[in-house]
Amino acid sequence: MLEAIAEAAPSTGTLALVVLAFLAGATAPTYYAQERLRGFGRAVASRLPYKPPAGMETGEAMEAATQAAVEQQTIEEDENAER
Repeated sequence: MLEAIAEAAPSTGTLALVVLAFLAGATAPTYYAQERLRGFGRAVASRLPYKPPAGMETGEAMEAATQAAVEQQTIEEDENAER
């Protein structure tokens, strides 16, 4: 029975990495961590092919999407400032 538990337990190195990652995440301010994740998401999304909605040209659709993103970010910043 104990042998089965010992085989299923993570190695010392894996456990150390998990603890280190937890401590690093616990010490990072929440807003900073959220911004890093958003940056990662933007980097991944920037590699996806873009097809504008029907009836819109690519430039026009990109301008509308950029404006919507700026407005959303402004709203989120205002909400964060109120907290």
